[in-house]
Amino acid sequence: MSILARPDRFLSTMAVVVGAATLLTACGSDDGELPLTGLVLQSDRLPAGYSVVPADVEDLVAANKRTLDQSASVAFTPDVCRPTADAAFTTELAADNTVLLVAQSDTGTLSELVTTVRRDVDADRRTTTGVCAVVTAVPSKGTLAQSRIVTTSTELPKPTGDAVEQALVLRSDSVTTLPDGKALVRSSLLSNVLVRRANGDVVTVQLNIGSADSGVKPAAPAEITPPLPQDEYLALVQAAVDRAAR
Repeated sequence: MSILARPDRFLSTMAVVVGAATLLTACGSDDGELPLTGLVLQSDRLPAGYSVVPADVEDLVAANKRTLDQSASVAFTPDVCRPTADAAFTTELAADNTVLLVAQSDTGTLSELVTTVRRDVDADRRTTTGVCAVVTAVPSKGTLAQSRIVTTSTELPKPTGDAVEQALVLRSDSVTTLPDGKALVRSSLLSNVLVRRANGDVVTVQLNIGSADSGVKPAAPAEITPPLPQDEYLALVQAAVDRAAR
């Protein structure tokens, strides 16, 4: 998964990829095919409490590259669960093929990305489901060196419709235990969907919401509160797919 999945501290910036906030107001006719810039949420349809924030293409791409460099020093258990899709995906993203909306609230961050770059959803599935549904990551460098990050991924219902070519929707809960024993807890709702548009083109749609860190360590992942009620999030994903299919 992108974004935000394994571990959040190192890979979450993959959920916030390139685009330009200045493009978000461009929309096509309600009766015709929307341009790429019209496929993300409009500000008046964001979840309650969220407001759009500026996003700079160059800065975000650079941040993603730094994240990938850092993730190379992370030990994953099981080792086969080391994510691979982000590296190939990020190198192809650019301002002329990707549009992004980023919004923040007091409790979390939402990002919606639509791009003509095709995401390897199969690779995401391999590293977040089955034996990779629970992954432990231990960084050897950086501010979280020697911390233990346990991420539990739960697959959620996929969006529906003939335009959906592939989809993976997840809830990802991570508990980071720092060397001093303190805990950082984060919950994320993540989606990667390949959508075939009316003109035959395929776009990748990502709609991700991550909570702010909490210092309260739960007894079990089930006790972690997601950043948005599941039904509300799934409705946002379905709406994103429906927009992209036009």
